[in-house]
Amino acid sequence: MPRPGPLERATHVAAGAITFPFALVRYAATEPLLTGALLGALTRAPLQYRSRLLKLLGDAGLSAERIVLLIKSLKFLLAIGVAKRVNQSLNRLALNHWNFFGKPGTPFNWSAVNKSELVVVTGGCSGFGYEMVKGFSKHARVVILDISPLPEEFKRLSGVHYYNLDLTDFSAIESTAEIIRREHGDPSVLINNAGIATGTTIINTKSELNDRIFKVNIACHFVLIKEFLPAMLKAKKGHIVQIASMASFMAAPGLRAELRLHHGAEGRTIQTTSVHPSWHSTGIVKPFEERLEKFGIKCDPASNVSDAVVKQVLAGRSGRIFMPRTEEAKAEVRSYPLWLQDVMFEMNQRLKGFTLSELGEKK
Repeated sequence: MPRPGPLERATHVAAGAITFPFALVRYAATEPLLTGALLGALTRAPLQYRSRLLKLLGDAGLSAERIVLLIKSLKFLLAIGVAKRVNQSLNRLALNHWNFFGKPGTPFNWSAVNKSELVVVTGGCSGFGYEMVKGFSKHARVVILDISPLPEEFKRLSGVHYYNLDLTDFSAIESTAEIIRREHGDPSVLINNAGIATGTTIINTKSELNDRIFKVNIACHFVLIKEFLPAMLKAKKGHIVQIASMASFMAAPGLRAELRLHHGAEGRTIQTTSVHPSWHSTGIVKPFEERLEKFGIKCDPASNVSDAVVKQVLAGRSGRIFMPRTEEAKAEVRSYPLWLQDVMFEMNQRLKGFTLSELGEKK
């Protein structure tokens, strides 16, 4: 694998040296062990030690008013730090299906001797996948699915197997999955790592490339999960890893950003609107309307949405349309902590008395 050159390493070190003090202050300010200890020393320590600390602060130039402000600030930072820790703990619990201790079901066996577990890694010939193959090969058998050739280093690793596979070919994925099950058994870990990116704009991207991006980055994940998840469920053991990106949270807002950043004054003459309807009487919902009414859900007429869209376009303004308008408040739910999303989802399902999958099964 290519290593960064001297200039890149020097730039990285310099950037780290500049940002480290700020990162350290940010960490210390919200670390409850530090803020709590300092607050305790100023307010709860034995009098002789507290007096010495207060005198030390006074000698450093802090007035009594400033010390009082410091104590209030420490209380505030301690509360933020504790809330942050609690939130992180609840998120970890939610991600683990609210299991407090260990993993439910059948335990994994990561013995380097037996190597009974089978790990499937897409895009395992380069980047993150390359490094994960090296890491997992010490504890398990590994199957690489990649269109790139197998690195020479991996040909010498015991228990590493390679299948040349184009992840845009779903039939090939299914046939390869069958070969894997026949020759190696059922995978207990699936790592959807393969991905491609392009720096082109929407209007300059060829249809073939768009098709490939969506198939490799999104659609093939569903095919692979469909192939390998059933055996994981039967064995009560499995782990599915999706390699995403911080762009999941920080990406520019799509077409709107392209219009503004890449097409100059002309781009700003184009409006964009996204529409987010709830339950409305359309062809998609019509087969379920009768069952929805049993649960107290009455579908609004489709004309409510169409009228709003017509009005928005005629006004010549960009926007987001929520129908009914009261649904806009729900747009914030995805910014909530994971544990709170879990709680709200569970409460919502209990109030409704059904899930969407059940709705389709019992129609």
